[in-house]
Amino acid sequence: MNAVTTTSPTSPWTLVFQDDFNGTDLNPASWGKYSGQPGGDPGGWWDPSHVVVANGLLELQSYQDPLFGNRWVSSGVSSAPALKQTYGKYEVRFRVDAGYGINAVILLWPANELWPPEIDFAENGGENSTRDHMTATLHYGASDSQIESTVNGDFTQWHVMGVEWTPGKLVYTLDGQPWSTLTNSNVPSTPMEMDLQSEAGTCGDSWAPCPDATTPAMVKMQVDWVKAYAYGRS
Repeated sequence: MNAVTTTSPTSPWTLVFQDDFNGTDLNPASWGKYSGQPGGDPGGWWDPSHVVVANGLLELQSYQDPLFGNRWVSSGVSSAPALKQTYGKYEVRFRVDAGYGINAVILLWPANELWPPEIDFAENGGENSTRDHMTATLHYGASDSQIESTVNGDFTQWHVMGVEWTPGKLVYTLDGQPWSTLTNSNVPSTPMEMDLQSEAGTCGDSWAPCPDATTPAMVKMQVDWVKAYAYGRS
């Protein structure tokens, strides 16, 4: 399914980036693939070979990979090669297989790599065997203060999740409709990139645990399309 642009002439948003994943691999001018150890997650590992583009979809695949000693290996991608901006609107049409211990996150990350801040606008930690909710979280401050909201739904099915990021304000959206609004002086005001990622959690972590015997052999985060808009550009 292709992305459809629906902005009106009076909209504050201008489309600046989109991908429908209709090729056989990612465009390196648009995306970078993750590799190595996720920060703060000793149970996870990323490798570019787990990024698959086929049949009009981007798949971030998590499975026990014999090339890595049969450990759980996942993947992620960053829009940094093509898109780093201050403020914007982002939308992603995606779904995630059920699978205990495999998390899925769509987020904005600081372009200068100085964390925090971070804006997670769709996150499920794999803390149960379903995908019955997504959490949105603003991370800020030296001690990683967090403000989060949760929306319920079946995210093994296709949905569009997004965020409208403007000065001092975040509006989180689900299927084009706002579901939570945050007005706060700690909303970032520096350039950020958009990232899509999945990873195995760490044993003993209640929020993002490790896979267990119930976890399917393959857990896929599938992305149909992504769109990003600049704010206030004519």
